[in-house]
Amino acid sequence: MVPINTARLHRNVQFIYEKCLAEQELESFGITEFYSSRSDPWTYNFNGDGDSKALLNCSAYFGSLNGRESVYKRLILPEYQGGKFNVTRSVNQYLTHWIYPYKGKFHPQMVRALLNILRIQRGQVVLDPFVGSGTTAIECMLMGINSVGIDISPLCILISRVKTAAWRWAEDIARIVASGPPPPSNADPMIHDFFAMADMVTESDVSVRNRDRDTWRPKNLSKMLRSVSHMAQAKRELGLSFGSVSLSLGDCRQLSSVGLGEASIDAVITSPPYSIALDYVKNDAHALRALGLKPEEIREEFIGVRGKPKNRLSLYNGDMKSVFRELARVLKPGAPAAVVIGDATDGTEITTTEDMKSWGEPYGLKFERELPKIVFGLYSVITDEKILFFRRDK
Repeated sequence: MVPINTARLHRNVQFIYEKCLAEQELESFGITEFYSSRSDPWTYNFNGDGDSKALLNCSAYFGSLNGRESVYKRLILPEYQGGKFNVTRSVNQYLTHWIYPYKGKFHPQMVRALLNILRIQRGQVVLDPFVGSGTTAIECMLMGINSVGIDISPLCILISRVKTAAWRWAEDIARIVASGPPPPSNADPMIHDFFAMADMVTESDVSVRNRDRDTWRPKNLSKMLRSVSHMAQAKRELGLSFGSVSLSLGDCRQLSSVGLGEASIDAVITSPPYSIALDYVKNDAHALRALGLKPEEIREEFIGVRGKPKNRLSLYNGDMKSVFRELARVLKPGAPAAVVIGDATDGTEITTTEDMKSWGEPYGLKFERELPKIVFGLYSVITDEKILFFRRDK
């Protein structure tokens, strides 16, 4: 008789799209015959077929299999609930994910699921042309997948670099924090980046939350140090083999400028600017100024905010068509892409998600399917959100 296996979803799974992603994860592990319990919708049963080891090691939405905790469950469990690697109270802010309050970032749990659903393997290369706060880069690294992250914002590159690389210098950073910053001038550039990032987080606390700088800077330093130390600890205790992370300041409308050649990428997972919904330059103006940049000057380089208000939508559409041309160029034949995008509103609904389906068609990047996703907390500017799946022609 074939044994029955029982897998349980994380308790934070609440929405239909999350259950859809969870079921697609099961299918990606070769588990094709399963059913959900009517009395407990967080429980799935299936027979002995499929890759149970992959479910435990890689799954984003399942917290246990036959009573054994998944790797992801151990990563996301907050300290106040007995976890080791999450200093926050949110399961989506574990390890270094919480560092810097970047508006509009997507959920790491969803990114991890997409890596499974697209069947990305260790050692393959995933591109995020809008790397933002580094969510895709972190999740790829944790799963042993190599990643390339591009962004036009120096702030985003700094955030992503600290989140994915500072763990290597955790002991050196700890000594400097204990003796009192700033770091010595001859310290490794990553150490200087870490302390610069702590200043950015503190500036956000001061400017947005009206917190006292002298009180919160040491708190932020301590919290960030714990998180980068947890990254090293998780690698060691969970036996993780980290993927490489390559980050470049550049324009994703011209990926050749950062050295990406034709057919060099195995998959794309990204979340572009949501048309004209969010002003990323305005949101991060305090941090950009702290980096010595002038927000009013660099905004003309940012997709979705450049140009006069009446021209921004047409500029956005043209820019994104150029991005899709480049994605088609760098993706290998038959390679997948997942794009998380929403429809904005400026009084009338802007149909970005529907329009975007055809933008890659002229270049051989074909739309395959979509998964509607709930919008949470941005109802005034975003009316709809979807995960769009594409594939490069073979």
